Amino acid sequence: MRAVLLIMGVWAVSVVGAAQDVHFTIRSYTAIDGLPQSQVTGLAEDTNGYLWIGTQGGGLARFDGREFKVYTTLDGLLSNFVNSLAFDSRQNLWVLHPDGLTRYDGLTFTRFRAPTQGYGSKVLWRMAVSGDNIYVYNAEGTLGKISGDSVHYWSQPVTGQATILAMHAGPNGEVVFYLSTGVIHVLDGAERYSLPVPEKARANFFNFGDEVRVRMNGKTYRIDLKTKRLEELAHHIPNFVLYYDTREDAYWTRDEYNLFRYAATDTGYRLDTIARDVEVLMVLPDSDQNVWLATDGSGLMRYYFEDFERLGPEEMKGVMAICDDGAGDTWIGTMSRGLWRGRNGRFTQVSISKDPLQNTVHTIKVSPTGELWFATENGLGHYDRIRNNFTWYMRKDGLSANSVRCLDFDEKGGIWLSTPRGVDYYDGSAFTHYGPENGLNAGRVWSLCYLPERQATFVGNDGGVSVIRQGQVSKLSIPEVENTMIFNMNPYRDSLLLIGSGGAGVIVYNPDTGERKSFTTRDGLISDFVYFVVSDKDDNIWVGTEKGISRIRLDDRLGIVESLSFDHENGLTGVETNQNAFFIGDNVKYFGLIDGLYKYNDVNKAGSQSFALHMTDVEILYGEYSARDYTDSLLGFFKIPVLPILPPDKNHITFHFNRVDKRYPKSVKFIYYLQNFDKTWSQASSATQVTYSNLPPGRYVFRVMATDQRGGWSNDKLAYAFTVRAPFYRMPSFIAGMVIFVAGSITLLLYLRVRQRVRKMLDIERIRMRELENLRKEIARDFHDEMGNQLTRIINYVSLLKLNGAASNGNGQHHDLYRKVEESAKFLYTGTRDFIWSIDPVNDELSKLFIHIRDFGEKLFEEKNISFRAHDLVKESVKLPNGYSREANLIFKEAMTNAFKYSKAQNVTLTLRQEADAYLIEFEDDGVGFRVEDQKMSNGLKNIRERAERIGAYLRIQSEENRGSKVSLEFKLTKSKKKYGTAL
Repeated sequence: MRAVLLIMGVWAVSVVGAAQDVHFTIRSYTAIDGLPQSQVTGLAEDTNGYLWIGTQGGGLARFDGREFKVYTTLDGLLSNFVNSLAFDSRQNLWVLHPDGLTRYDGLTFTRFRAPTQGYGSKVLWRMAVSGDNIYVYNAEGTLGKISGDSVHYWSQPVTGQATILAMHAGPNGEVVFYLSTGVIHVLDGAERYSLPVPEKARANFFNFGDEVRVRMNGKTYRIDLKTKRLEELAHHIPNFVLYYDTREDAYWTRDEYNLFRYAATDTGYRLDTIARDVEVLMVLPDSDQNVWLATDGSGLMRYYFEDFERLGPEEMKGVMAICDDGAGDTWIGTMSRGLWRGRNGRFTQVSISKDPLQNTVHTIKVSPTGELWFATENGLGHYDRIRNNFTWYMRKDGLSANSVRCLDFDEKGGIWLSTPRGVDYYDGSAFTHYGPENGLNAGRVWSLCYLPERQATFVGNDGGVSVIRQGQVSKLSIPEVENTMIFNMNPYRDSLLLIGSGGAGVIVYNPDTGERKSFTTRDGLISDFVYFVVSDKDDNIWVGTEKGISRIRLDDRLGIVESLSFDHENGLTGVETNQNAFFIGDNVKYFGLIDGLYKYNDVNKAGSQSFALHMTDVEILYGEYSARDYTDSLLGFFKIPVLPILPPDKNHITFHFNRVDKRYPKSVKFIYYLQNFDKTWSQASSATQVTYSNLPPGRYVFRVMATDQRGGWSNDKLAYAFTVRAPFYRMPSFIAGMVIFVAGSITLLLYLRVRQRVRKMLDIERIRMRELENLRKEIARDFHDEMGNQLTRIINYVSLLKLNGAASNGNGQHHDLYRKVEESAKFLYTGTRDFIWSIDPVNDELSKLFIHIRDFGEKLFEEKNISFRAHDLVKESVKLPNGYSREANLIFKEAMTNAFKYSKAQNVTLTLRQEADAYLIEFEDDGVGFRVEDQKMSNGLKNIRERAERIGAYLRIQSEENRGSKVSLEFKLTKSKKKYGTAL
């Protein structure tokens, strides 16, 4: 950061560059150029190269060499009246107003308004920056201090009751005050001290390198900050010092209305007047070798050396031809103003002829033998240095036409000439003509060039380019120039040909291979209408056009590595060049324009620098949305969002970028490339913004390159990464969810369809089962009635037989037989009753199964007086599958019968209970028990295990000798909405 602030004088730092013997000029910028107001009160340059300008009433402006961007109270300034500007150590811009300060961080304006008590305390005069501390003093002479966002105080004396008369910021962060008590007070970090002055007077502080100096009462002093002394210097600067240039040992000074440059010489100091009748308030040298002047009413001024300097008198206009004869003379041919000769910077007109057409000189060249030849509108002229006269060759001497446009020499000393009728060759004794009859394109020949390496003459006219080799004419295939005028051709790198066309730019042609490459405004030329194109010893190509001059340099692959353009801002007042109006020497370069002769000042630019390429903004939908809302960090002065992740509907993005060059602003070109979207780099242009709309989701890197101060593509490349998020319907999670949803929907549809079919089948099965149940009931009822009746009759009959038989003969054998028949009948009855009970669907219920087994146990065990207890711990109604009751009933009947016969138990227990999702029926006795291993293969245990397996139940038999036995049947039922209500 370089800044210059007027402080009862001016705070001046930095330098311009080494002295050059070149022509300097001043350009003014006013409201017509975009400056908001002509009273400029503050200047500062930031690290990106922008020049910040404060004005009295027009607000704040930012200048990049091309245009002014204005900030006012509408943008956030406290006031449009600006007293001074400065940057702090964090690169925040501080703007001093009469009633407060504004801090601008590149994005936000923060305002600090001074207290309004009293008019004097409200008017702030000057500002000084020391690190992050901002010091201001007001009209009352008191001091204010701001650090960051904190205002420490607005009105406080520096020391005692003394008021401030002047304040100055030193080069190393110290702040120097001149107080009303006549002392100089220094604030150096945490240290404060005062220096007495010999006599109270007005103080003019300025920086001298790393020192602070002050002019007072006709003397100049050095403030020694180490010894804390005021040392008088032998040499006094006569005028008010605005700025000291360390490199050139020169002072920028002023009086009331004039600006001077007081520079050291071998014999002392020389005073040069830079500007008259202009009140310059401050001076700021920048990094582009410009010196900026803030004036009171005359706008912003730029003092700079011109790349081109006009030579010769005003009458020497319309320069058409230039030649340095190697003998100290420079020959200038003009349009209708004759021939001029220059020596030691002075130009005089040379009388050629009284013929006005011979005073229109198109070309001047020196032959290999050192002779001067002139191509004019009326003949070919030869100048005799010894006799100082001209010899003319006309049509009567063999020329095909009197008008000669161009001439060139071959290695034999022969002259090739272009005329309206074609090409003439003069070998010193006779002319040879080449025209359409020899195969040359019809039309006026505008240019020609002889290449010694090819021993060929290249001819350009309205129909394109032809070549004459060994007397034979052939046409070259160069489509770019077939319908344009060829104004100029010159050799390039010995074997190549430079072709300048009237509308198609410049073509570099290889005569050996026929390869060519064209360069137009899209590649950086200032115009495509080319009057001349020629190269110098440094491999630079100079291109003259109607809009100025371009200079390019190519690499080995004919790619542009440097490109600069020069126009009226670089000293070319007339701008428009002419066809053969150039001379490119080893140490000097001359160019002819419509308004006269210009010399190129090849100035050493070692003191200048190229500023960094940078982003200035990232806009969404032309600023409707801020990209800063989609990032968690910001970068740089302009607060560019870092790695933003943009929503899918915020994919219309405008990138703003820039590289500041205040010396050659028109030569700055940019190319850009959006990685993952563009296929190649864009064409070079001066545009500083580009818009991409409807970007698809993905990760991108926006890349930009810019030309540097030499016109070459800088290695300082910009890469800006960002992401456009995919819409929700393209997110992997959404796609996976949709796949699951579709699959689930299909599955659900299939499930509902299968369920409907199952329901239909279940309904049919339910009807069938209902019919089956009814049939079972009828069968059970009929079987019970019929079997019961018949068996009852048998029992009755047998009983009668037994009674009758006993009464008649008392035969015991018959009695036993009758008893067995009776018992068998009873057993048949009991078994039949159990079978009928099991097939009755009414009994497919857990509680009825338990009751049935309990009833059997009660009748069985009461015969031996065995205590029988039954516990039903399941309170809910549980439906059992078909056939389940029969198997469970038979299992426990078998267990009870075995206990009745063999256990010798005193107590038996039957229990029904629920554990979690399982039901248990347990039968336990306290009898003698048995060894389970010994009974595994018995028929009884084998039968009950098979029955348990049929119903999918778990059967557990536990027994120990003399400790009883326990039979457990565990089964699980799952709830269902099918016919039975529950199912295994």
